[in-house]
Amino acid sequence: MRFYEAVLERVLTSGVGYQFLFHVAPRVDKLLIPWTNGRLSSAGLDRVGLVRTTGAKSGQPRTHPLALFKDSGDLLAIGSNYGRPQHPAWSANLVAHPECTVEFKGPPRRYRAELLTGDARASAWATAVDWFAGYESYRGTCAPREIRVFRLRPVAEGSR
Repeated sequence: MRFYEAVLERVLTSGVGYQFLFHVAPRVDKLLIPWTNGRLSSAGLDRVGLVRTTGAKSGQPRTHPLALFKDSGDLLAIGSNYGRPQHPAWSANLVAHPECTVEFKGPPRRYRAELLTGDARASAWATAVDWFAGYESYRGTCAPREIRVFRLRPVAEGSR
């Protein structure tokens, strides 16, 4: 981990950082990410993307700024919901409608989400905690719910 990444993680896991991530960052990111072609967010370069899902109940399009990171050519998304006891709405959307669009490190692309379980989830969780240690503290505050972990796989152009 680079020095600035360690400092950023320390700030974001503080009480002030939590409030910023929960209340301010999503509003900023919905404007900043499209403006910078998916590269810059309130958390820095190449850390947050916009995930466009279909509402599980409403069927309406929904846009969610999410921390994303590369894993074997795919993306991982962690449904920590800032350590709150309920699953985030976007995760229910992906369970109901796995097709989504992601704007991250470039223009929007189509993806298909897979909710991970078993060994695949454990491996992805270890990668997530290595990327952002705050996930581990969230796990304790949202118990007994298990945090959902999604693998987002790119959909080849022209396929459905």
